Amino acid sequence: MLQSLYKCQRNLCAKIRKTSLFVQFVSTSCGSHIPTDASKSLINLRHKKSHSLSKIDLTTKAQLVQLDTAKCSKVSALIEFLRNHGFSEAQTKKLIRIRPQLLGSKLGKTLNPKLKFLQSIGFSEDERNNIVCCNPSILFSSIEKQLTPSFDSLKIFMGSKLQAMTVIKRSPHIFNNIPRSLKRTVQVLHQLGIPDSQLPEFISKAPIVLSINPKKMSTVGLRLKEMGFDVTSPAFRRAFAAMSLLSHSKMESKLETYRSMGFSDDEILNIFRSQPTCMFYSEDSIRRIVAFYVDRLHWSPSYLSQKPVFLLRSLERRVIPRCSVMQVLWSRGIISEVGKLSSILMVSEKEFLQKYVTKYEAEVPDLQAAYHGKLMFNEYSFQLHEIRQIPMSKGSSPKAEAA
Repeated sequence: MLQSLYKCQRNLCAKIRKTSLFVQFVSTSCGSHIPTDASKSLINLRHKKSHSLSKIDLTTKAQLVQLDTAKCSKVSALIEFLRNHGFSEAQTKKLIRIRPQLLGSKLGKTLNPKLKFLQSIGFSEDERNNIVCCNPSILFSSIEKQLTPSFDSLKIFMGSKLQAMTVIKRSPHIFNNIPRSLKRTVQVLHQLGIPDSQLPEFISKAPIVLSINPKKMSTVGLRLKEMGFDVTSPAFRRAFAAMSLLSHSKMESKLETYRSMGFSDDEILNIFRSQPTCMFYSEDSIRRIVAFYVDRLHWSPSYLSQKPVFLLRSLERRVIPRCSVMQVLWSRGIISEVGKLSSILMVSEKEFLQKYVTKYEAEVPDLQAAYHGKLMFNEYSFQLHEIRQIPMSKGSSPKAEAA
């Protein structure tokens, strides 16, 4: 429950020196009424860790916000303001944590005009609030000198207001300085050989490039060309975004993880060329996904590298439920061959249910349990057209247990 900030100020100051908090408040009022839904939560304003600083220096570097009665009133007013403009409790917490300067802002003069501007160019309230939460610095940017020129430049380049809005929604953090970042991005993409006609689509689908250092952009682009990517292909754009977001060391770590799972460098390259977003997975996720196909389905890494789209399918929501259904049908003798697993995993949920679950559920009660993940198989021994060339373990029987 929230207490009065004024009453607990001295205790909070002690906590600040011990726990590296700027401000911590848990009260129902702060000079004026704070809405119940906002007051139920704890708002922490943190600073970056600095292990070399003493406690006193740490407090100084944190730029401590003094919590007197006037400040309490501002906190209350800010929360009320954000609530009235449709911001959720989670969004309010995030904004104040990322930008504690908001506590000292003039709501009518500084914040309100920026919110009105975003809606005036076409964003809905929800879209506007999401953009602000992803890029709070918008609230401190000049409408005349930064926001309007940025939007106008992007609108002209993309060819329409709608396309410009799409780019901003995908990457709100680029909004503040588009004219300069757009110019340098276009220069690098030109040097890499991307035609003028493809530049708007490239930036629309991968707006992250507008925030990347030009030197890194050039390095990434040249490396991808050396790997055999066609700069005019969608795969180049996806790979460019993937490599731009990952540091060199992180990329190497992911490549090493694939190697440790049995993939050759050529096979890894084939995966990356076909499905670059496979590199976004964490090392643990890569191991878990590959292990399922190798250990449960008896696929070799070589075969998997030829169909890397499987690496993008959710194991829990799609692959395991569907494989479990096919295993039950096969083990009961309902079907003699599963056919192409690629087709089974790619069809819509509605089509899969109609063809393999609803059709047989009266005859095979276990289907619903399998489909909802309540049956776990140590091995999937059904026959597949796709992997006849891969030895299956003879005489293996389905093993099921309750999840």
